Amino acid sequence: MFVLSPVSPRVQRLRERYRNTIPSLDAERTKIITEYYQKSMNEVPIIRRAKALYEILSKMTVRVEEDELIVGNVGKHFRGCLLWAEYNGLSWLKKELEDGTFDKRDTTTGVMKLRQEDRDYLMSVVDFWEENGIGAKLQAAMPEELEQLATADVLPHTTGLKYTVPHGHFNANYRKAVEKGFGAIRQEALEKLEKMKGYLPGKDAEKYFFYRAVVISCDAVILFSKRFAAECRRQAELTQDEKRRAELLKMADSLDWIMEHPARTFHEALQVVYLYHLAIHIEGNYLGLCLGRVDQHVGDYLEADLAAGRITLEEAQELVDCFCLKVGDIFMSGPAAMTHFLGSYSDNMRITIGGRKPDGSDATNKVTYMFLQSAARLKLHDPTFSLGLHKDSPPELWEAGIEVSKLVGGIPTLENTDLIIDILHKRGLALEDARNYCVVGCVEITGSGCEFANPSGPFSRTHLNIANVVLQAINDGKNPFNGKQGGLHTGYLYEMESFDEVKAAFAKQLEYFMNWHFTLNNIAEYIGNPLVPVPIASATMDGCMESGRDMMLGGAKYNSTGSACIGIATAIDSLVAIKYLVYDKKICTARELYDAIMANWEGYELLRERARNEVPYFGNGDPYADEIASWVSDLFTTRINNYIGPRGIHRAGIYSAGANVQQGYLTYATPNGRKAGEPVSDAASPTQGADKNGPTGVIASNIALHPYNYGNGLQFNMRFHPSSVEGEEGTAKLKQLVETFFELGGMQLQYNVVSADTLRKAQANPEEYRDLVVRVAGFSAYFVELYKDLQDDIIRRTENYV
Repeated sequence: MFVLSPVSPRVQRLRERYRNTIPSLDAERTKIITEYYQKSMNEVPIIRRAKALYEILSKMTVRVEEDELIVGNVGKHFRGCLLWAEYNGLSWLKKELEDGTFDKRDTTTGVMKLRQEDRDYLMSVVDFWEENGIGAKLQAAMPEELEQLATADVLPHTTGLKYTVPHGHFNANYRKAVEKGFGAIRQEALEKLEKMKGYLPGKDAEKYFFYRAVVISCDAVILFSKRFAAECRRQAELTQDEKRRAELLKMADSLDWIMEHPARTFHEALQVVYLYHLAIHIEGNYLGLCLGRVDQHVGDYLEADLAAGRITLEEAQELVDCFCLKVGDIFMSGPAAMTHFLGSYSDNMRITIGGRKPDGSDATNKVTYMFLQSAARLKLHDPTFSLGLHKDSPPELWEAGIEVSKLVGGIPTLENTDLIIDILHKRGLALEDARNYCVVGCVEITGSGCEFANPSGPFSRTHLNIANVVLQAINDGKNPFNGKQGGLHTGYLYEMESFDEVKAAFAKQLEYFMNWHFTLNNIAEYIGNPLVPVPIASATMDGCMESGRDMMLGGAKYNSTGSACIGIATAIDSLVAIKYLVYDKKICTARELYDAIMANWEGYELLRERARNEVPYFGNGDPYADEIASWVSDLFTTRINNYIGPRGIHRAGIYSAGANVQQGYLTYATPNGRKAGEPVSDAASPTQGADKNGPTGVIASNIALHPYNYGNGLQFNMRFHPSSVEGEEGTAKLKQLVETFFELGGMQLQYNVVSADTLRKAQANPEEYRDLVVRVAGFSAYFVELYKDLQDDIIRRTENYV
C-alpha cells in the first residue's frame, strides 16, 4: 500500500517560503533584452535570439537561496516573474497600472509586487515594444475578414493578437542534455560549420546561421551554470555553517562541470534538467513547456549512485522534492484577465512518468515513485504529472498513482499508454519514438525530444468554440449577442423542416470556421515563426542538428500543429435537444424553440425545464445522444486530421484549459437550456450536471467521441465523492473503473476526489483550505486562488459515486 512519508525539515522550510512569498514582477530580463534589441535591429533573427539569450544569462542576477540543493532562478527577486515584451509588448501592463487594475490584483488574477524603479523603466519602453513586438506584426498581417469573423466569437485568432503568447507546449531533449552535455553539441555544430566554410550551396545559408546560433546558445547555458558555481563558492566563503559550506562547495564543483559535460550523478542529472528547462523558459516564456520523462532521464543515475553508496533513498527523495519546488517556482506573467481564466499562477509544466521504454518494456523505476511521493506530500499545483499506465505496469504503481490522485486534485493524470502509442505510431512516429511519448501542456501527446507538435496552435491560438457554431447554424450565421454576420447564410432554425437540414447547416458553418482557422494559423506561422526561432531548444531536439534547421521552421524529426475545440458537449446537447424537442417528440415547434433561445429562455421557463430534464443528453451512455456525439466528433476530427499545415499535419484535440467559463461569457443561450453567459461544457466531459447515470454512463459517452482520432489529446474530467473511494477498497474500485475505461478505448482520465460541501466551505473560509488542490482542466490549481465563476463551475460538475 502507498505510504505517505513526511518531508525533511529542509524541504518544509523551502515549501513554507515558497507558499508564503508574494511573487514579484521582474524587469531585469526586459531591460537586458530591450537594450540588446535596440542595438541589433539588423541582426539575422536566429543569431539575434541566440545572442539575446547569451546577454540575459550572462548578465541577469543569479541567486542561491538558503537550504537549496537544486539551484536556478528566473529573476532578480525570489519568486520573480518575468516579462517577455518581444512577444506581447507592455501595453497591457501600462493599461493596468494606469487604471489601477494591477494594484488591485488578488490571488485569482495573479497578485504581484512591482517595485517603483521597475515600474518606471517598464513604462519607458512601452512604445518601443508596441512597434517591435511579434504581436504587432501578427496583427498587421491578418486579413481584413478578421474583423467580420471576430463577431462570431468562434475562432481564437479574433480575440486580439497584440497580446501574443509564445508557442510553448513542447519538450526539448533533456536526456541529451543530461547524457551528452552542451560541450559535445557545441563541438558538433563547430565541425559542421568548418565543413561549410567558404561554400554554402542551395539552402546551406540557413544551416550556417543555425549552427552559429547553436554554438552561441551552448556557450550561454554553460556560462549560466558556471555563474551559479561562482555564487555557491561565494556563499561558501561567507557561511559559518560547516555542513552548508560543504554542500555549497560540492554544488559548485558540479555546476562547473555540468551543462558542458555529461552528468555524473543523480544530483547532477536533476540539476541539468532544471537548468536547461530554466534557460528555455527565460528565452521565451513558453507556456506549457514540459520536462518530459524525467524519471527516465535520471533513473539510471540513481541506481548507479545507490550501488556505489554515494546516496541513500532518503537523500534522493529530498533532492526530488527540491527539484519539484524549483519547477513550481516558474510561472508566467500576463494580463489579469488571462491569469484569471488560466488559474492564477499556473504555467502548466508537466512531467511524464511511468509508461514504457522505447523497447516496449515497462519503464517504472524508483524515481517514478519518488515523483508520486513528492506530488502527494508537497501538494503543489505545478509541476503536474502524467502517469503512463498499461497492462504491464506494476500493481504497486497503479495503487500509488490512484492514491496520490485522490489526495492531490487530479495529480497525476492517468494516461492509457498503449492507446497513445498506437495513436502516435499511426500518426507517423517510429514505434520506439511513440513508446517514448510524453504529455505536454494540458493533455497533448507528443514525441519526447523529437517532435515540435505545436499542440496549442501558432502563438497559442488553438480553441474553436464549437458551441457557438451551433448558434451560427440556427441563426443564419449571426451571433445573437451582437446580431452581426460572422458566419455563412445557412438559414434559421424555424426554416429547417428536418433535423438533417440542421445537421447540414452545422456542418457548413463548422467547415467554414475551420477553414478560416487553418488559414489564420498558416499566416501566423509564416509571419511569426521565422522571427522567434528557438536555438536553445533546437540544439537538442532530434532532427534539428541533422537538418540544420530550427524547430520553429520544421527542423524537428516530426512536425505537426494542434487544434482543439471547446464546448463540444454543449454543441452535442444542443443538437440532441433540437432533434428531440422539435423533430422527434414534437414537444415544441422549431419556431418556439428558436424564440425561446433568442429570448434567453425568459418567458419560456416550462420549455426550458423540459429541455433540461427530459432530453437524453451526452454523458449517460444513451445511444440517442451518443450517436450525435460520434457524428459531431467525427466531423471535427476528419477535417482537422486531413489538413496539412506549413510544417506537417494538423491534429485534433479536446481540452478547455479553464476557458469554458470565459468562452461561456461569449456564448448566447443554447438549445439545451443553458442561458447566455453561463459556462459551456468542460473539455470532453458532459455538460455540467447532465450526466445522471453514474460513471459507467459517462465513460460510455466519452468512448462515443472516438478518442483514437484525437492525436492532439483529449481531456476528461470527473469528480468523485470521497466517501465512495475511501481506503484500499476505494482505490481498488477506482482502478477497476480506470482499467475498464482504458480497455474500451479511453485515452486519459483525471478526477477530483472532493465533495461539493467541502468546496463550498473552502469558498466561505479560504484560509482554512489554502492547500486544497483541484483539477481545473489540463492543469491543477489551489481552489481558493480561482475566481468564483470557475470555482462554481467545478462545484457544478456531477458528484459521482463508484
